[in-house]
Amino acid sequence: MRKITTHPSECADEEPPEDEERNGIGGRPSEKVVDKRAEVGEEIDGVTDVPDDDEASAKFPEWSWDRVRTYVAIRRGDDYSDEQIRALAAQDVVMLEKFNGHETYGSVEKGTLEAARRIKAVNTKVKILFYLNSMVHYAGYDANKDFKEEWALHNPKRDNELFKWREKFLSYDHTNLEFREWWIQRGIDMLAHDEIDGIFIDAICKTHHASLQRMKGKSWVEQHGAAYLATAKQLRERLPPGKILIGNVIRAGNGEDGNYRNLQYLDGSYIENWSDPQNVAMSIQLMAKAAKEGYLIMLNADMDHTDFGGIDSLDSRYRLLNQSEFIDFPLGCFLLIVEPHSYFSYHAGVDANRRLTVFDNTRFQAITRKLGKPLGDYVDDGEGGFSREFEHLKVHVNVKTREGKLTVKDEFGGDEL
Repeated sequence: MRKITTHPSECADEEPPEDEERNGIGGRPSEKVVDKRAEVGEEIDGVTDVPDDDEASAKFPEWSWDRVRTYVAIRRGDDYSDEQIRALAAQDVVMLEKFNGHETYGSVEKGTLEAARRIKAVNTKVKILFYLNSMVHYAGYDANKDFKEEWALHNPKRDNELFKWREKFLSYDHTNLEFREWWIQRGIDMLAHDEIDGIFIDAICKTHHASLQRMKGKSWVEQHGAAYLATAKQLRERLPPGKILIGNVIRAGNGEDGNYRNLQYLDGSYIENWSDPQNVAMSIQLMAKAAKEGYLIMLNADMDHTDFGGIDSLDSRYRLLNQSEFIDFPLGCFLLIVEPHSYFSYHAGVDANRRLTVFDNTRFQAITRKLGKPLGDYVDDGEGGFSREFEHLKVHVNVKTREGKLTVKDEFGGDEL
């Protein structure tokens, strides 16, 4: 079997504070959790502001149980091919990543808008999200011309020099009110365009990252986390009607609540790096809880570092990943928690400039075949096993062995031979 490792995310080097124990396995998440980064003794409800059902149905993508519903996170520095646009238009949600179109159109904003217009010209129902990083200052944006370097985070342990993520990218500092207004406004400006249906906030875990604590101290990190929360809530308050706000937020092992409290200003969560063997069971529980409470879920299958063993044909890569040994486990985990407005992305890579990037969910039989409504919630079968049944499919996964089995039911409800 070829190697599968998880995708290094915006928070790939996240280090939990020493006083935080990893979440255990088994059972469902409690209705009330405590976050050690909150004020001492403060309890945080599992959900602060559950999306209204009518409001969600109006602004979220149209929902159907006919098959697995999908999303794509993608970027391309120049221009998407017509074939790529058709593939993106076949998804329910498209998150246009950083570095979209800036080489051809002069800025990420212009490139994002051009890609969004082309996708919408094929399918007006696709929801398009604009990428906004909470902490990392990326180049290529028109809005950067108004950014002041004095707003960036400085490192007091290095003669107050500018702190840079990966020694390359400036860091934001949400304690600066002037910066916060600039950050919010750049998102609002993009939402003024009909082609943009919402905002995706990335790297939320970096707002309280362990490296900041080592650099600035625990007290400052707590202050900064509160400042970011205030920034995000202001963005939410100024969000135009009908627009969506999604964040890279739920993360088992990130605090006792898996960063759940940040859902209070969001419509839903993108989820990556969930399949770490130590955290996968808790990831399933957190996702199930959020999905049940009406939040939109975007689950990354965590396949970005698949070892293709030298396969240099895109069609061959799709055929490989179509095999059950690859797709059944991540898709099975998703199907355990799926509720209306839960979306799955089975891809290897996000850069569409590269000719071998696998991102079109519609090319996988396990995704496009009939699903049907769930016949109940998922069941904890013990020993790492979980199962769930749908009208046309039976799902079994084992989080300890990282195995999955998706069994198609025949027209009479039995297993197909």
